[in-house]
Amino acid sequence: MNITCTTIDQPYGQEKPDTPRFLITLDVGIGDAVAIGLSAIDQLVAHDPFAAGTIDVLCNRLQAQIFAHDPRINRIIATNKVFFPGTHITQWLRGIMLDPEAVRVIHFLRQRCYEAVFPSIIAPGLYFRLHSHILYPRFFAMARYLLAFRKQADIHVTTVVEHMVNRHFGQPAPSVSSNKEIPLYLSATHVQKAMKLVATLKAEAALDRIDGKVLLVAPDTASAVTRPPIDLLIAALSSVLVACPNLLISILPSYTETTRSSYLREILSTNHPRRIFLLPAEPKMHLLETTALLDQADIFISGDTGVMHLAATQKRLRDGDDMRFAPKNAGKIVALFGGTSPGFYGYRGRTTIIGRGRKEQTALRPGISKESYQLKGRNVFDHISAQQIVDGILVP
Repeated sequence: MNITCTTIDQPYGQEKPDTPRFLITLDVGIGDAVAIGLSAIDQLVAHDPFAAGTIDVLCNRLQAQIFAHDPRINRIIATNKVFFPGTHITQWLRGIMLDPEAVRVIHFLRQRCYEAVFPSIIAPGLYFRLHSHILYPRFFAMARYLLAFRKQADIHVTTVVEHMVNRHFGQPAPSVSSNKEIPLYLSATHVQKAMKLVATLKAEAALDRIDGKVLLVAPDTASAVTRPPIDLLIAALSSVLVACPNLLISILPSYTETTRSSYLREILSTNHPRRIFLLPAEPKMHLLETTALLDQADIFISGDTGVMHLAATQKRLRDGDDMRFAPKNAGKIVALFGGTSPGFYGYRGRTTIIGRGRKEQTALRPGISKESYQLKGRNVFDHISAQQIVDGILVP
């Protein structure tokens, strides 16, 4: 069976006993693991401090990296089995009539006798068979959140998470403006490695180690709905390079449109050959290493993608880690929004959001659910100008 149960590293090398009380299920994205998974963990522990160390997470192997240093986790249950039935009507039975592998995973989970399960996917075949309490939302509160969303109010996904956990503990629904910090645990080793990489980049660019600035850019996303046009990024970043001679640009690799990052480097390097760097695609950087690098960068620019969610978290070290390598949590984040909703997925208290107000952002698809949405040749970033991005980067 394609399933593993991974024990999180413990402080001082001590092996932790298996104490499952809560289960969090996740959809397949990095953003889901951050905005929903980490937020749900934080809310459970806020209501019940004894929940720390008793929370299991059901996710895929890539998402598992995000929780790999989190002391609040009991076990990571990593599987490539997808329980979400899909958006097309012909796929709905997949969430009810389960194949043998899915049944084996559920049998494993049911034996763990969870006190409660936080559901972030529509998977009736999974939840019905777990025989555990499910943290469902209140209907009228969800209707209120949906109305606020359609009016382009800031109804962040973490507000929905908080509401579902609050209901389990008998607490009132949060206000629609709620947008709390999301803790993410790194190790000092991750931060130290990122600090060394930033210092190396500055040295190769011949920039002063103190006054030199690093701008990190993610030109690729998993969906065309959230992927900024490459020409828009080129125009904006070219202007920024001219305006800031003490700035270097480091480009994250692309894994969907694989040539975007190399093309961006090629064009920007024409006039600034020593100030543009492309990080290698292989071997893939661990997600916590990527998060530490995002933390050490002075500026980060991205569409609505997984690394944007990682950048917006409140990075922390575990007790006992070397505090000389504590995260900064001070870099500027510029988030470009095309078809997805900045009110639902953006982080207004942590990021500079560019691209609010497009009509697609108020629709359930692609505003909240971008999967299988067809653009049909439309550019959902044509409401954003290069100058807006330049201002977002340069204006304090």
